[in-house]
Formats: sequence, structure tokens, C-alpha cells
Amino acid sequence: MAGIAGRGARRAGGPWRGMALLAALTLSAPSAGAADRPARTASAARLTQTEKLTLVRAEIMAGPVAGVSIVTLPGVPRAGLPALRMALLDDGAGQRSPLALMATWDRDLARRAGQARARAIRAGGRAITAVGGVGPLPAGRAYEGEDPLLAGRMMGAVASGLIAGHVLPLFGGRGQPGADAVSEDRMQALHVALEQARGAGMLCHVTVVDARPCGALDGMERTLRDGWHYGGMIALLADRPTPDDPAARRPILLSALAAGIDVEGEPGTADTALFGVSLRQAVMKGGFLPPARLDRMAAHVMQSMDDAGVIENPPPFGALRAPALYRDPLAEDVVAEGTVLLRNENAILPLAGTTAEPILVLGTGAAREAADIMADALGRAGQVARRAADAPAEGPLPPYIAQAGHIVFFSAGPEDDRLIGAVADTGAHVLVVLLSDDPARSMPWLDQVDGVVQAWSWREGGGDALADLLTGQRDFSGRLPVTFTGGAAPPHPHLAAYKAFDRAHVAPLFPFGYGLSVRARFTYGDLKVTRDGSRLLVAFSVSNRGAMAGRDVPQIYLDLPEGSADAPKRLIGWRTVQLTPGQAARLAVGIDARMLGHWNPVTLEWVVPAGEYGVSLGAHAANLGQQMTLHLPEMHISGALPDAEGG
Repeated sequence: MAGIAGRGARRAGGPWRGMALLAALTLSAPSAGAADRPARTASAARLTQTEKLTLVRAEIMAGPVAGVSIVTLPGVPRAGLPALRMALLDDGAGQRSPLALMATWDRDLARRAGQARARAIRAGGRAITAVGGVGPLPAGRAYEGEDPLLAGRMMGAVASGLIAGHVLPLFGGRGQPGADAVSEDRMQALHVALEQARGAGMLCHVTVVDARPCGALDGMERTLRDGWHYGGMIALLADRPTPDDPAARRPILLSALAAGIDVEGEPGTADTALFGVSLRQAVMKGGFLPPARLDRMAAHVMQSMDDAGVIENPPPFGALRAPALYRDPLAEDVVAEGTVLLRNENAILPLAGTTAEPILVLGTGAAREAADIMADALGRAGQVARRAADAPAEGPLPPYIAQAGHIVFFSAGPEDDRLIGAVADTGAHVLVVLLSDDPARSMPWLDQVDGVVQAWSWREGGGDALADLLTGQRDFSGRLPVTFTGGAAPPHPHLAAYKAFDRAHVAPLFPFGYGLSVRARFTYGDLKVTRDGSRLLVAFSVSNRGAMAGRDVPQIYLDLPEGSADAPKRLIGWRTVQLTPGQAARLAVGIDARMLGHWNPVTLEWVVPAGEYGVSLGAHAANLGQQMTLHLPEMHISGALPDAEGG
């Protein structure tokens, strides 16, 4: 159905907002919307009302592990819809950052990571999981990156791998609901991700359901269902029960429905849940929710289950047990491709520890275990390395640190800054390995050390790969998926960070897409851009003029016409290529016109204004050496997701 809440309803506030939503729900036409496949809607209509209400309410129970709840979609056995489970991190339990995987810029690796994760999930009797990196609620750059194309393609590839393994992915996770509308970048990231993972759902995970439970989606149902022809489910999960004040529950229910929520879950019983007795009363005879709307909610759930293959391939549903500790079988690959070299002065890399001058490996606090693992891995790589005892938080350094010639310092946070500075003041050659996913970390010691490596929140499973990088057995190829700001960023927080720096004409500490190699040296040339209908074809050459084989990630950016309201440039494509010394390759990248324009919520299409556009090629957002300009006519591109089949 075209948007539940009309334009006036979205602007209304307080009690008037609730009345407007009620009117929109009551008067909405019962016919299926553009996103709803007739066969699936008809199947949902054949369910009993009790079965439909069961299908759209998730059950949340405390799990056998602290900080983890188990979410169950009860399903409808009579209709062949299996019960499905997922593990949900509770409030305060934290969520895993996807930045290490994004830093590989390797979509094939991301898909394989999704397939490996699917095997582990199903082995635990579950078949639904949250996929971070993109989602309707803002979660911060550490959890969603900052570029819609990179985040959308990488996390869409993860979701595609999950679906191939018969696990239903839900884009999103814990976020911060609020009054701000969905940003253009977040919306574009969702669209890109859904293109690759048809059937994936969306998730808003909040502490407690309030008046804007899925804030970014409020008022977007017309865009999602009629514009994108998105037929999947939208889930709302809360850590705490909805307030039981009857006067407060009705407007909250209306807001959830206005945001297009199909499934709601919270701790408690069916009688207390928002999509329990409150929803049942809303669809009973004389209620304000048209029965056809409940049919469509059930159809969206069934569509995602069907597209993810969990109906034909239901997981084992045995006794509730703790989710097993997941050991990523691709951890070595992610470390090898996603570790980013930020600084390499005075030939600190590759490391070369000898008996006369061993490498001293230092790590305190949370980084202590990683330092132990790395000292062992360096030994296996043929280096002479020894693990140092923890240095004192205050006072002079012990002699074995003060007299060391080469020191590798593993740091998990800014609490190490004083110690790093003290170690660097000894005159030793110091390499700092960062073990956090904080793109805003300041580095007051940066000019005092010889090298900096961003290894993300690596702890285990990638020690040998990291040792190979540090000792030169293979070259670094990771590229930053976020701008490293050094703790100082310009305004415009609603924009991707590198766009904000561009608008302010300020250089960041390390720019988006940045990453060094040690001995590989890549150069670009012969940039050509042609237009084929609504697509651009960007062709160029890349050569390795270095002394070692390496993997490069040439990046393509668009410079927008003068007067554009957006930031000066945006990423529109990239390729990864492995080259031996002296080898050259000719590459081509197809660019969809949707990446060139903006979304028009009125006409439900992507619009590219006529004008002069620049296409730039380079190693990162602040190093674009190859450029050319072309004129584009005004273009209008359908917003429908590929292979949507009307839904």
C-alpha cells in the first residue's frame, strides 16, 4: 500500500500525529501494494487470524549466556512455516564491528565470510541473524562505515552468502532511533545491499519501543514498498518491555505500523507484547487496522523466509543451548587483506629480528594476549622476537625496554598514549599496531614513531597472517573503510566523514580509502569514461612498478556539478587486482547511474541532473591523479530493486 502515513501525518506531532496515523490506517485501501507478490499475499490471507498474529510476533527469552537473548519466530507448522531462532546481543553487550572485513574491499571474501557464518549459525539450531554495516538506524561509523557503496556492497555480499547457506539475514542492529529522517547515504547503502541479497530483512534493535521505534523508516513505506518494490520483512526487537500504560501503547503501536514494521518482539508474554494483545485488538472486528494490512505483514515475513530458503531447508530446532563461540575460518584471510599500513618510515617494515637485536613485542592491558600471540607467530616466521613484561603505567621504563632497538607495540586504546610516547622517546625504532575499531582515535605520538599498522579488533585466528605482513612475506593491501579523523572532524555529521572533510576543505589524519604497501608500487594511467545509456564504463590501466607482488584497490570517485547540494565527490566504484612486479592490467568498471544521482521520494526514482561531471581515479579519496570530465544529460532511473517481480 502507498505510505501508511500521509505527508501531513508525518509532519504532525503529539496527539495530532496519532490521530493522523489512525486515519491513514483506517482509510488505507485493502489491495496489495506494489511490493507484495499476489501469490504470497494470497497465501498469507489463507492463514487464520490467530496464525497471522503468531507469525508477526517474535518471542524473546533470556539465553543461556549472559548478554545474549534468543529470539524465536514461532512460525506456522500447519502452513509449512518453520520456527526460527536467532541470537540477539542485549543492551550493553556490544556488537561486532564490520570494519575489518570492509577494509579488504573484497566482495568475494565477504560472501565467503557469510557462507561460513551461515554454517556456524545453523549448526547452533538457528537460521536468522543480524548483519551490521548497513541498516535503518544510525549506529556510528565504527559499526556502519561511512560510504554507502562500500558498506552496501560488502555487507550485501555477506548477506548473500548467508542466504546461500539458508540463513535469513536482517540488515541492521542496535541503533539510535530519533527524529532525524533517514539520511541519503544510509538509504543508498540499504538499496545497494538489498540489490545483492534479495529476501533479506531489516532490523531495528532498540532498548525499548518508543514513539519512533524505527525512526529512520518512519514515513518511508511508500519508498520501500512502492518505489523499491521491497517485499521483505522489517523487524523491531527491544531489550525491555513496552510500557504497559494503555494510553501510551496505542500511539506507539501506530508509530510502529507507520514505519512499516512487520514483526515485533520484546521480553514478556503475548498478552504484554506490543504485537500481542494490542495488535490483536487493532485487527478484531471494529478495530482500526484493516485485515488486509495484517495479511501484508504476514506476507512480508513469508517472503523473506522463502527467499532465504529456510522454508525448504528448516534448521534443526532442538533444546535451547548456548551459541557456540564462533571461530572465523576466514580470519587469516581477513587479517591478510584487511590490515592497513598507515605509516612506514625509516624502513621499520619489514621487521628483521636477529639474535643480536631481537624484536621486542610489547602489549599492555587488553592487548597483552595479542602481543603474546604475535611474539610466537614472529618466531614461527623466522624472526627472533621476545615478549616484554608489561611496562609500568607511570615512572621510568625498565632497562630491557629503554635499551631495545626495535619495538612492536600493540595498543588497544588511547590509554596507551603516554607509554607509546615514552617508548618512542628512547630512540628505538617503534611500530605501533592498533587493535581497536575507533576511527576517531587521536595519535599524539604519530610523528615520534616509525610505523603504524591498523589491525582492527584482531585477537585470534590471524596471528600468522599478521606476522607474514610484518615480516614482508606478503605485502599490505588493506584500505581504510572510514576516515581516520584523529579526533577532530568538521561539522555535517549527517554526511559520510570524507564528504564532510571535503566540504570543509580540511585534510584528515588518514583519508578514506588510504593504505600503503611496503614494496609493491602501483601506478595508474589511460583513464577513459564512456556512457552506455544509463551506465558509465570506466576503463584504466594499473601497473606494479615495485619489487614485490601485491594486491591493489584502485578507486573511482565522482565530482558533482557546481551547485550540487551534496559533498564535492563520492565513491562510485572500485576494483581489486593482484599484480606481480612489472605486471600491468587493463581494468573496466561499470557504474550504475543510481550512484551518480539522488533519490526523489516524490517520483520514486533516482534522478541524475544534467551537467558536467568529473570522474577521478586514484589510490584513495585524497590522492586522485587521473581525471576526466564528461557531460551527462538528465536521467531518471527506476528505484525498483533488480528482479523484484513486482515485489
